[in-house]
Amino acid sequence: MKTIVNIISREHPLAAYLFIKEYYEVGDKLLFISANENFDCITPLVNTLKVDKAIVQRIVLRRDSDKYTYERICRTINNAIDKNAEYCVNLAGGTRYMALSVQHVFSNYNTKFYYIQTHENLVVKTIFDNSIFDNDDEVYPIKYRITLDEYFRVYGLTHDLDTPKTIISDEQQAQQMFDLFAQRKLNNSDYKVLDVLREKYRNWKYIDINEVEHAVNDSMIPIPNLSKFLNYIKFTPSQKGMLIHEELDYLTGGWFEEYVYHLIKNNVAPDDIAIGVHIDGVTEIKHNNELDVCFIKNNQLYVIECKSGIKSDSMFNEIVYKVSALKEVLLGLDCHSYIFSLKKDPTGDLKKIAKYMDVTFCDYDVLTKEIKLMKQLKKMTSVVAR
Repeated sequence: MKTIVNIISREHPLAAYLFIKEYYEVGDKLLFISANENFDCITPLVNTLKVDKAIVQRIVLRRDSDKYTYERICRTINNAIDKNAEYCVNLAGGTRYMALSVQHVFSNYNTKFYYIQTHENLVVKTIFDNSIFDNDDEVYPIKYRITLDEYFRVYGLTHDLDTPKTIISDEQQAQQMFDLFAQRKLNNSDYKVLDVLREKYRNWKYIDINEVEHAVNDSMIPIPNLSKFLNYIKFTPSQKGMLIHEELDYLTGGWFEEYVYHLIKNNVAPDDIAIGVHIDGVTEIKHNNELDVCFIKNNQLYVIECKSGIKSDSMFNEIVYKVSALKEVLLGLDCHSYIFSLKKDPTGDLKKIAKYMDVTFCDYDVLTKEIKLMKQLKKMTSVVAR
C-alpha cells in the first residue's frame, strides 16, 4: 500500500481533501506537511475524512524561517519519511518553496506526482524527468463530489445544515412574488405594510392578523390593510388568521432568498444546495455568518447574498465588504461570492466595486432579462463544467 502526501495550507485545504478522496484505499497511510501556522488545519481535515488517526503522520516546520528556507525544508522532510515506502504526492497547496522542496525530496524515492487543480476540477499526473517533449503528463477529471457539510468541515467551520430553514413557497409562488416586486406592482400602501412588518414584527414568533389590523394594545403598531395586502399577493397563511415567524421572515425579504434558491436549483443543477445556513469558525473577527443561498457544483462553493432592495450606495458597499470578508476569513479560495439584488446599476459602477472585492453583482437588469440571466447562470459554473 501507499502513503498519500499533501502540503497543507489554511487557504486551500480542499485540494488535499479531494486528492485523498480520489486516491485513498484501505491500508494506505496519510502524510501531511505544513508550516507551523497551518498545523491546526490538519485536524478538521482528518476528522472530515473519518480515517483512523493511527495512519496519519504530520511533518510540521516549527520555526517561521523554515517555511521559506529550501534546504531546511528538504532536510526536515527527508529525515522524517520512510525511504522504502511508495508515495503519491500532491504538489498543490503551500508556498512555492514548499512545493519545490517536497518535489525534490520525494523525487529520490518511489513516488508518483500529482497536482490537484480545484478550479478546473482536474487532477494532473506528472513525471519529472529530463524529457519535456514526450507528452507524458496525464490529466483526469476529479470524480469525487463533495457536499456542503464536507466543505464547511474541511475548513473547520460549524454549521446548522442538520436543521434546515423552512421553505415557505414553491417555485410558482416565489416567481409570483418576484414579479410583483420586479414589475413594480406594489403601491405605497403595500410598501408601508411591509415596512411595519419588517421593523416591528419580523422577530415575533407569530402575530394575530386581526389584532394587528386593529391594534388596541400599546405595544403594537396597527396595519389596517394587512389582510387586503395578503389577499393581493395571494399569500395564504399556514394557520388561519395568523402569521408565524417563518412567514413574517418570508414576507419581509425571505421570499427573494427562496426565489434565488429555486432559480439555482432548477437552472444550475447543483450537487448540493441549502438556504439560510449559519456557519461559524475560530476567528476573532465577528461577522453575520448567515449564507442566504449556498451550493456546491463540481467541488466549488458558491455563496449568494440575496437583497431584494438596497436603499443606498453606502449600504451596497457595506454588503460587498461583508461578503468579501466572509470569503477571505472563513470560506477560502474555492468560494465564489455573489450578490443578487433588484437594485438598478445603470452605470455599472456597483458591479465594478463588487468585482474589485472579488464579488459578482447581479442587478435588476440581469435578473429581469432572461437572456442575461441564463448567460450569468451558465457563466457561474462554466469554469468547472467538466
